[in-house]
Amino acid sequence: MDKKSSESYGSNQKIRIQSYLPFKLVNFFDSRTSRTRFLILERTTNTPVKAASVIEEHLQHKHDSQNSVKTHLSHLLYLYTWADEHGYDLDTWLLTGEALSNPQIRSFGSWLKSYIGGNGSTLSHTRKKTFNATISYCCQTSMWCVSQFARLESSNTQRALDIAAIKDAQESMWKSVKLLVKDDDAAPDMTEEEIRTVEQFLKPQNRATKLNEQIVYRDYLIWRLVIEFGMRIGEILALRLEDCPTRNSPYFRIIRIEQRGPDYRDPRKNPPRPKTRSRDLGILLRNSAFPVLTNDFITEHRFVWKEAKGRKIKQFLLPHNFLIIAESGDPLSISSVEDIAKTIRENTGVDFHWHLARHAFFNRAYAAITQIQDKDQKAAKIQDLVVYGGWSSEKSLEIYTRRARKERARLALNFWQTGESSWTALD
Repeated sequence: MDKKSSESYGSNQKIRIQSYLPFKLVNFFDSRTSRTRFLILERTTNTPVKAASVIEEHLQHKHDSQNSVKTHLSHLLYLYTWADEHGYDLDTWLLTGEALSNPQIRSFGSWLKSYIGGNGSTLSHTRKKTFNATISYCCQTSMWCVSQFARLESSNTQRALDIAAIKDAQESMWKSVKLLVKDDDAAPDMTEEEIRTVEQFLKPQNRATKLNEQIVYRDYLIWRLVIEFGMRIGEILALRLEDCPTRNSPYFRIIRIEQRGPDYRDPRKNPPRPKTRSRDLGILLRNSAFPVLTNDFITEHRFVWKEAKGRKIKQFLLPHNFLIIAESGDPLSISSVEDIAKTIRENTGVDFHWHLARHAFFNRAYAAITQIQDKDQKAAKIQDLVVYGGWSSEKSLEIYTRRARKERARLALNFWQTGESSWTALD
């Protein structure tokens, strides 16, 4: 492959985030397909990148989840940046099915490692995983473009064999630049004291004198949904009123966005699209805050103030049916819910984030299952836990397995054994 020009721009050694890349990923809503679409643009000119648009179309057909499309394309920003800095015409390569050479792949790997790691020569465990994910997505892109656009002067049968050989070679070359990542990381956890500290900080009676009651009850509701059910924060933001427990259906319904029907709309600019499996989550704890907490929130605190005849009144009927709302009455945004986590960190001293609370739940649930002596019962409970967590296989439980091995004395949530339990840190 030839360069666009003889000029080589080199790579910047300092840490840079995607907002400083010369390419950016933007999204827009396509009313025709009722899906979020994506474009990679040159940052200075806002010119769409042609090959990326073709790849985006392919990914839209391949994936139900729009987050999967977004993730794939966001990793390609690095490949486009590397090509731009080195004077390569990546668009032409991809649209003509011309595979990257081994030296070019190694050059990209070296550049990416420096880009992600900054001045340090050693990448953290997390950054190694980011590096390997980027390599994987770039490899998939290259192989798909080869299969679609490679111009080979051979018969149909021979062409298929030639394409397969090129793809095998590409996969091997991309794989060779991946970094070794040891699978010894255990799920992070919260101590009982940390859980108790967050619980006491967020309890409405401890905050109501300082803040709007709507905010106080909303924040506490989010916390209890995560710590009691192990819900992902995206799942919570996507909950609708009809997904909440009722007298006839005493459970939360987690429904994939793709399964919500053609009329489903989310007005948020960046709507949550949890990568999850649909499932029903029943109330497990004897000292659960539910369903009272959701019922009280919906009937007393889910409203917006409106002016009517010179005075303010509460309007409970909102133009959407999402459970968790901002003061404006709009569905709460992802950035706003992360601000709540920041407030918790700053006021409790706990290094808190929402997924940490999810880990705290599943660490204890898994620890309880490991204490079951009957093998068949234990296997059945493991499958129950996989479903409850919204995972596709037991492989997702490996980080909890490693945590359980490290900390055998960790409190177990025994409802996974007996069907009932209390969690004293939440009293």
